[in-house]
Amino acid sequence: MTSLELPTPTGTSAVRLRVALVRLARTIRRHSGQSLTPSQISALATVEEYGPMRISTLAAHESMGAPAATRVVASLEEQQLFERRDDPEDKRACLVDLSDIGRTVLAELWSERTIGLSSRLDRLSAKERATIDAALPALEKLVRDN
Repeated sequence: MTSLELPTPTGTSAVRLRVALVRLARTIRRHSGQSLTPSQISALATVEEYGPMRISTLAAHESMGAPAATRVVASLEEQQLFERRDDPEDKRACLVDLSDIGRTVLAELWSERTIGLSSRLDRLSAKERATIDAALPALEKLVRDN
C-alpha cells in the first residue's frame, strides 16, 4: 500500500479520484489564457449559475469567510468583471453580479477549457469515453452534495 492509499476500497477510490481530479483541474487551468485565480473563477461561475447575490451568500457557496469573499469580489470589481447593485429586498445591502465584461471573460474561459478537455477526451477510446459519460451523474452529485 502506498502512502496515498487508505485501507478500505472506498478510501482507495477516494484517494485515486482526488488525485485524478486535482491533476485534471491543474491541466485544464494550465491551458487557459486567463490570469484569474481559481477563487476568482469559482466566484464568477457561482454568480453565473445562481445569479446576483450578497457577498455573504457568495462566501457560503464558496466555503470561505466573509473577508476572503470581500477580497475576491473587490479584485473582480477592479477588473470590471463584477458589478454591485442595490438589493431590491433590502436597500441597505448590495448584490454582486457579473458585468458584461465578466460574462464575456467567463464564456471565453469556458470555451478555452472545453476545447482543451475535448481534445484530451478525443484521445480516449470510445469505451473509455462511455465510462466517463456513465460516471458523470455520480460526479455531479458529489459536487452538489454539500
